[in-house]
Amino acid sequence: MRRIAALALKEFRQFWRDRLTRSLAIFLPLVMITLYGTALTTNIYNLRMAIEDQDQTVLSRRYVEAVAATGKFVFVPRPPGESTEEILRSSHARAVLRIPAHFEQDFMSGRPTQVQLLIDGTESNTALILRTINQAVALRFEPFSSVRSPRTAPVKLNIRFWYNPGLSDALFFGSGALGLVLILFPALLGALAAAREKELGTIAQAYASTLTAPEWIFGKAIPYILIGMAQLVICFVTGIYIFGYTIPDRPEVLLVGTAVYITAGVFYGMLVGNATGTQSAAIQGVQFGAFLISLLLSGFLMPVANMPVPMQYISAIIPARHYIALARDVLLRHGDWQTSMNPLLALGGLALFFFLANLGRMRRMQFS
Repeated sequence: MRRIAALALKEFRQFWRDRLTRSLAIFLPLVMITLYGTALTTNIYNLRMAIEDQDQTVLSRRYVEAVAATGKFVFVPRPPGESTEEILRSSHARAVLRIPAHFEQDFMSGRPTQVQLLIDGTESNTALILRTINQAVALRFEPFSSVRSPRTAPVKLNIRFWYNPGLSDALFFGSGALGLVLILFPALLGALAAAREKELGTIAQAYASTLTAPEWIFGKAIPYILIGMAQLVICFVTGIYIFGYTIPDRPEVLLVGTAVYITAGVFYGMLVGNATGTQSAAIQGVQFGAFLISLLLSGFLMPVANMPVPMQYISAIIPARHYIALARDVLLRHGDWQTSMNPLLALGGLALFFFLANLGRMRRMQFS
């Protein structure tokens, strides 16, 4: 019993001497409970909707007001000259509500009255909720109690889902899963490689050699970037059979975006490994930063717009957020360079940031 107690005391002292592990043990539960309590939500609001009112009458405006009264939508102006497909494809709006000409005339004369709602079905759960809300509005729309009986449905709503017409959860989550898989393993390998150098003391050989800091960083990162690209091929082939992936119209967009994303992940992992100096602490850092934070704040589970505003700002520095948006745009909407440019630029900026952070860290550790 005394030997067990002595060993337990030694292990506790070793743990307490490691400031990073000690900090993670204390603050990580606080951070995670805060994220779970504030970032996760099942409420749907602030859904962007564009209005195409071809009737322009008092009754059509009242129908729009009935939709707005649900409190779930934010009406966005329709860009001049932009088609409905371009509005949905560019994510300018999640839905387009079309009110046809003669809407008021048909309604007042007792003829069947129709409106059309075009929904971006990329996020299946959000699309289903959006459909249900608008069906309820159409069913209960009764601006003049003397014209129609409340028991009749004055408006018939025709709905079409684009890009994911079957509202397949497997396709939606399967495309987003690329972002989680391709950030975790390359970042972990980069972290272990950098931490192993410091842990074994072999980093001194790099300092004593003629290698510059950028050469050392790229030389260590390139193998893991290539491994990450091989993982993309494996994941995509698997996704064809499991999630129903199809070859995108512009596969080069996905390839370039993935290469930049994996580069950012490897640089992040190397930064963690350089900062921690031990492989065990590096693993913990990658699990927290590259997986848990990405899972919660990337938009994989719920739209980023539904999160509190501070969480939305934090998610902007998460590479997985931008890559998941790019992957879903390419795989579901068959997007091109134009629609994927913003995520690509964000990923490139983050990769450059992590590279410069590694560069500064290496220069501070070099011999004076």
